Amino acid sequence: MQETPDLGAVPVFRHLDDEERAELEGLMEPAYFDAGQQIFREGGPEERLYVITSGTVEVHKKILRRRRQHLATVPAPTVVGEMGLLTEPRAAATVEAVTPVEAHGIDRDRLLQMLDDDSPAACKLVFEIGRTLAERMAKTDETVAEVISRLEDAQAGGGDADVFRDRLARDWSF
Repeated sequence: MQETPDLGAVPVFRHLDDEERAELEGLMEPAYFDAGQQIFREGGPEERLYVITSGTVEVHKKILRRRRQHLATVPAPTVVGEMGLLTEPRAAATVEAVTPVEAHGIDRDRLLQMLDDDSPAACKLVFEIGRTLAERMAKTDETVAEVISRLEDAQAGGGDADVFRDRLARDWSF
């Protein structure tokens, strides 16, 4: 496992200069997850931001009577746990390693302390995380509008709600 990740290759760190990336790299601790191992469990603690440097993760959420809905498959380089840095540190979805994953974690409390100290690196990182979450929200809005339209079409056509629900669960992804 490499000592520190190349943060310049990870989209949320691209707008930081070398000195700012070095400041954050100094906080990172290596982590390794086996294939099938949960990195975050939906509803569980999300107290670290992980920079995934190798491997692939899958994001899924419980819906409709304990069904698990696949939201995304994300290869390295990426980050997971970013929502927990900005909100209550509870995972909104489950993140699981699909392959062996090498990562580096930043503790939420340490990053929040950097924000309190007005660290430009922490401020830029939070800004980029906010931008990423806003893009995801816009995509979610489009998906919700499409789902509502399908539901209205199904109701107008006298379609079977169970068939629609199953189709929605199968097709819903981000």
